[in-house]
Amino acid sequence: MSRPATRRAASLGRLLTNGFVAFSLWVLSRALMALLWSNRETFIDHDVRYYFWQLDADGVSGALVEYPTPIAVFLDLIRITAGRTENAYVIAFVLIMVILDGAVTVWLWRSYSKTASAYWAAYTWCIGSLIWFRIDLLPAVAVLASLVWVTRRPIASGAAVAVGAATKLWPAMLIAPMLGTDRWGKRRGLGFLIAGGLLGLGSVLFFGWTRSISPVTWQSDRGLQIESIVATVPMIRHAFISPDLFHTELSQYNAWEIFGPGVDFWLSVADWMLVGSVLLAVALGWLIALGGMGLPHHRLPNANDPDTMAARTHAIVLAQIALICATIVANKTFSPQYMIWLGGPLAILLSLSLPRRDRIQARWLAILGLICAAMTHLVFPLNYSGLISQPTAEHADTVRLVVRNLLVIALCVASVTMALKSAWRIGRDDPQVASSH
Repeated sequence: MSRPATRRAASLGRLLTNGFVAFSLWVLSRALMALLWSNRETFIDHDVRYYFWQLDADGVSGALVEYPTPIAVFLDLIRITAGRTENAYVIAFVLIMVILDGAVTVWLWRSYSKTASAYWAAYTWCIGSLIWFRIDLLPAVAVLASLVWVTRRPIASGAAVAVGAATKLWPAMLIAPMLGTDRWGKRRGLGFLIAGGLLGLGSVLFFGWTRSISPVTWQSDRGLQIESIVATVPMIRHAFISPDLFHTELSQYNAWEIFGPGVDFWLSVADWMLVGSVLLAVALGWLIALGGMGLPHHRLPNANDPDTMAARTHAIVLAQIALICATIVANKTFSPQYMIWLGGPLAILLSLSLPRRDRIQARWLAILGLICAAMTHLVFPLNYSGLISQPTAEHADTVRLVVRNLLVIALCVASVTMALKSAWRIGRDDPQVASSH
């Protein structure tokens, strides 16, 4: 055998060996997730059963009004094809999510980055089997795809953001820093408009205006969910200071909410923080898409310079992480599955080719993300009963919640700071921006 043939055979052997090891580790991690589910977490299938009950009783027009119409249609298709029985629906739903989980891991490994694939698998393992029993894996994968395609297939990248927004509303904000006046930014905007326009128009034409905007009104009317960041102080008072003044109950919005003195104040804080997250999206969009045009020493041509492509991609990924964190922190609801949203952007960030300082920061951010994911799993579903008992029976459960919330705040502050610094450099008259990437 010639030397080139020998080298090719050796490379193929290493590839197959590495691929087999990676696949084996993924299977092992998922087996452990399934084992823990079967022993301690079987009750987390309630949401999937809720999807079925709602759709079976009211159809897409009247069911799941808290979700955008396109995702309700998707969930109803599962119900129809699964045979219209509850248990079959749960099995079909979970099977789809397991396949999607595995497909994303393989796709990243073969077509993008082994580092990103390994991080995605590790991050979702930290969250646990919950990723298979909630729809949040769908917008998470859509956001991940948008970043994988951000420069490779910009039209598809923008369309992926629109698909994410059609499953949960929040990804719509992520398009702001992805826009621009260069051909990549214009194409991402075009993809978002086409996909979003078709999905929105289809929703209005087939299901009406009221059903199409119902997710917005549903969210605005909700109370203070016990796991939310803004509920941290009331939950501390509920557990340690004034347990007789607070109580928790399962509200009409299918969430455990806290009631007591000061709750209205924290709800107003959440509203103002939500405004802040929207302003953050505008600011990041201005700095990245328009190069901070109008600021001293900032010019639009700098942002459009092809030599700054790597720096701009880095800024876009950081912006996505920051906006997702800001959305989570500002929300008066913090369901544990929200943490799934961060897995893709953190995986992409970790796989970028960055200068040493940025690479070190990316690693620390990724590690903090893993810790937050693992702590979220410890809060729900593993140690939730102490948060909803009257009065709080297990103070350790509240301590875990507070620690998790503080870590998420730290992740938010760090990511927003890094995103703004990176975005600030994009349009600035600084030749080192391009050369450093």
